[in-house]
Amino acid sequence: MKLLQIPFAFLTTCVLCGTSLAVDTQKLMSEGQTAMIRGDMETAKSKFELVNKLEPKNLPAIAYLRQIAAQEAQKPTSPQQEKQLSQLIIPKLEFREATFTAALDFMRRKATELSGGKQSVNFVVQIPADAQNTPVTLNLQNIPFTEALRYIAELAGAKVEYQKFAVVIRTGGAATTASTTKDQPAPATPQ
Repeated sequence: MKLLQIPFAFLTTCVLCGTSLAVDTQKLMSEGQTAMIRGDMETAKSKFELVNKLEPKNLPAIAYLRQIAAQEAQKPTSPQQEKQLSQLIIPKLEFREATFTAALDFMRRKATELSGGKQSVNFVVQIPADAQNTPVTLNLQNIPFTEALRYIAELAGAKVEYQKFAVVIRTGGAATTASTTKDQPAPATPQ
């Protein structure tokens, strides 16, 4: 009689493990999909890779991993640096007729200040000299660093690329009017 109880207990344990494995992969798939929707590709990739290890024939996980790989191949940016900079929130940003170069210098100092000296930004500017003197007028509040930088670049007709060791400003963004004001007008000079 005891011989029958041991295999039955072992069988019950195996069945429960199989059920929890299925629940874990479903949960991981859901977490991966949620991360993808949020744009957090690092988390999504790790979740789908874990599902792939647990269930190597899970077709949706394989498809998501292929999709992420394709996106990574197309995007030469450094998601880590962009993610870190996007977490820096500038409480108040005011420019009135500041040059593009002065605005970038301000942003460089602001990143160091907001991160307590832990984050620095290296800008590589690849736009014509006349665009570097474009006047910038902005009045923004509680804005992520990356969004403020995007606005500044757009004013000079440039785009921003986040690379491993630098933020590259290149010609090719949507050229807009020389000044744009968000919120309400404010006094001159960068703060």
